[in-house]
Amino acid sequence: RMLGGQLDPQLSGAATDDLDQDEEQQDMTSETYSGPVDYAVFVVPGTADVRAALRRLLERIDAGAIEILDLEVIGLDDSGRPVRRPVGVLDHGEAFDFAVYNGAESDLFDADDLASVAAELTGDELAIAIVYEDRSLAAVADSVVGNGGRLLWAGGIAIDELEHALETTEEEH
Repeated sequence: RMLGGQLDPQLSGAATDDLDQDEEQQDMTSETYSGPVDYAVFVVPGTADVRAALRRLLERIDAGAIEILDLEVIGLDDSGRPVRRPVGVLDHGEAFDFAVYNGAESDLFDADDLASVAAELTGDELAIAIVYEDRSLAAVADSVVGNGGRLLWAGGIAIDELEHALETTEEEH
C-alpha cells in the first residue's frame, strides 16, 4: 500500500474507454487534475484509540479520493515546546499496522505552524496534522480531458464567502 497512490486503474482507464492501457499511460492520466490542497489538525488524548480514524484515512487514500502530502503527530516536550513525534507513538498495542504511515511525514508544517498547534495542546494531548490533496474529481477530469476537454478553473471557496453568497441568494429569493 502506498500513501497517495495512483487512482484505481479502472477509473483512470475510463477516461479513454481503453481499459487495456499500459501502466505508464494510466499513471499519466491520473496526473491530469490537481485537486485543492487542504489540511486538518485533530487533537486527541495521548492514550486515545485512533485505529478507526486511521483506517478510514487509509480507505480514502486507497479509494483515490485523497493523497496525503504530510501526516505529522505533534506533542509537547517537557518544557511545553512543540515536538514532532513518530506516528508509532499512537500505537497503544492495538491490532493495527501503524507502519503503513511510516514515511508520511514530510515536515510541511513549519516552526510557526508547530507553535500554533502546540498553543492549543494541554498535558498529554497529541495533534494529528494531515495535509492532503483532494483527488475526488480526478477521474472526472481524466474523462473530460480524454474526450478533448480541459480544466478551466479549480479552486476553493472560503467558508465565510460561501455563507455570504448563500445569505445574499436567500435575500434575493
